[in-house]
Amino acid sequence: MPPGGGSIRDIGQGQIGSQSKRALIVYVLHVIPYYVAGKLDSAPMLNEHSMYWETVEMVRQLNERGYIVDFYDVHCPEAIAWERYEVAFVQSDRLAECPATAKVKKVFYCTENYWAFQNLAEMTRLRDFHRRTGIWVRPERQTRISFSDEYADYITSFGTPFQRELYHPRPERHQLNISVAQQPEHVVKDIAAARASFVWLGSGGAILKGLDLAVEAFAGLPEATLYIAGNIEREERLWQWLKPQLARYPNLRYLGWVDVTSPAFAKVANGSIGQVYPSASEGGAGAVVQLLHFGLIPIVTQTAAACSAHLGFEIDSQEPEIIIADIQRHVRTLLALHDADLRQRSDAAREFAVQNHTRPAYAASFGALLDRMEL
Repeated sequence: MPPGGGSIRDIGQGQIGSQSKRALIVYVLHVIPYYVAGKLDSAPMLNEHSMYWETVEMVRQLNERGYIVDFYDVHCPEAIAWERYEVAFVQSDRLAECPATAKVKKVFYCTENYWAFQNLAEMTRLRDFHRRTGIWVRPERQTRISFSDEYADYITSFGTPFQRELYHPRPERHQLNISVAQQPEHVVKDIAAARASFVWLGSGGAILKGLDLAVEAFAGLPEATLYIAGNIEREERLWQWLKPQLARYPNLRYLGWVDVTSPAFAKVANGSIGQVYPSASEGGAGAVVQLLHFGLIPIVTQTAAACSAHLGFEIDSQEPEIIIADIQRHVRTLLALHDADLRQRSDAAREFAVQNHTRPAYAASFGALLDRMEL
């Protein structure tokens, strides 16, 4: 079955019987066909993003508790027979379709920031970039409109209270622990060699994720190096601006797209001390979580909604000039610390990731949700 767009019904029915209770999931379907076929390890995208494994764990736990699962992709247009289900976990806007008469426990499975906040945040960052450079860049991370939070009984989140406060106040909140695609092997960091190196890691929508602000900050930090991990060539108009910056400032090192599970990326991450991620809108900042496992101290914005911000530095302004100045100030603070202090902070970041951002941590937090709902 091609990834995305369809649905898979009756998952687990063969093991638990056709008369069992039913659960609905509306989320990303991509790896579920492999799971149903018993070939999960051959799913080509399994380790590309934490959500793929998490979808499987949701199905597994529901089956384990005696629920047959119908799984709809977020882009599936098929009608949903809501009355069939005891519980529904919906990542899209489709909770708005659920009739008030249906006795289904409704969970808005929230993986991003509120749509109006994020869409405005990206457009504001694009406007600010244009004001500084004269270049307009295409929006890459405009998200779909969803009012599911207004119809939910529960709402999950991966981020901070800042993110949760943007949603409708009625649903009960439940914090999930976002996992990582792969937990890297622990390598003792050479602090003396790593102390002046930092990483920005991001996917599409690099201006939303603050790459331009990080670049401008490090242009004024010749004593520090910034590694840029992301396929910026794909965003052609941004690349036209970034490429000359890379030539002008030797402390900007462009890696392009990276496989975060590869030895080559691990070498860079283990050889760095901090991460810079001044994003304008996130639902849990998976890039930040991944870099925590390498012991990279976070320098993040409040709008990145990173639960680990207290381990490093959090910038509460959205003004570009203030963000740039604060990044420089926080980097210089780290550069001034003794090796022992840097090691302590780096170890704390890695330990936080080990405790809170692994597949077992996600599984426990999702199981706690099912317990709370008495499923």
